[in-house]
Amino acid sequence: MDKESGSYKGLCTEYYDLDKPTAPADALQCYLRYAEEANGPILEPMCGTGRFLVPLLEQGYAVTGFDCSLHMLDVCRKKCKERGLTTTLLEATFETFSLEEMYNLIFIPSGSFGHLISSEQVSQALAFIAGRLKPGGKFVFEVETLRAIRKPQGVWRGRWVNKPDGSKIVLNVLSQFDQASRVETGFFRYELWEKNSISRTEVEVYHVRYYEPIEIGQYLERHGLSIIGKWQAEPHVRIQASDAAAVILYECIKD
Repeated sequence: MDKESGSYKGLCTEYYDLDKPTAPADALQCYLRYAEEANGPILEPMCGTGRFLVPLLEQGYAVTGFDCSLHMLDVCRKKCKERGLTTTLLEATFETFSLEEMYNLIFIPSGSFGHLISSEQVSQALAFIAGRLKPGGKFVFEVETLRAIRKPQGVWRGRWVNKPDGSKIVLNVLSQFDQASRVETGFFRYELWEKNSISRTEVEVYHVRYYEPIEIGQYLERHGLSIIGKWQAEPHVRIQASDAAAVILYECIKD
């Protein structure tokens, strides 16, 4: 995730894992199907706490993951250890990932692709992906379009999650969308509430870019990736998605 103040720190990671402990059932079944079709090694960039990666490992698929957040990876490693699963998890970005292995499938679920903000970041990521796919290998990812912009903008909104010990992590968010760049900037404040007092606070700045389908097609074509499906992602079913959809799942093949 592109940020100005670090990436997925401790409270953020704990909140995320409590709020999203498992992948949505429809999305997980979708990626399990792609894993089965891949019939070979799989890579999940920006794998986070492993809510997709871990279930794929449990089904016997060979999945490697990387993420820029050491906090997120620590949670993912803990889950793997508790389940007796073995894999390779690296603290890395598209620019620093060091393994030379080629993959039958590379996938980026949920909204993670939107954290590639600049054209340079998008191009670097797609060049990496095209370079690491075996001939005929697939790249599957989800894109949030302009129809997915969160509302209202410019006002604080909040949520909390309950911890097992009875304390809470409270999240407050203030976001603003820039029409020119199509980037939403969010100020996130995480507070640990224990016995009606705030014992710890973290603040982070998040950026999310929303894409028009025509943009994605141009980027993919430029990097030798052909779209073979644009599928509905809410829920995840192989039904052709319209360009007016809020979220589109792209299935691409290396030329």
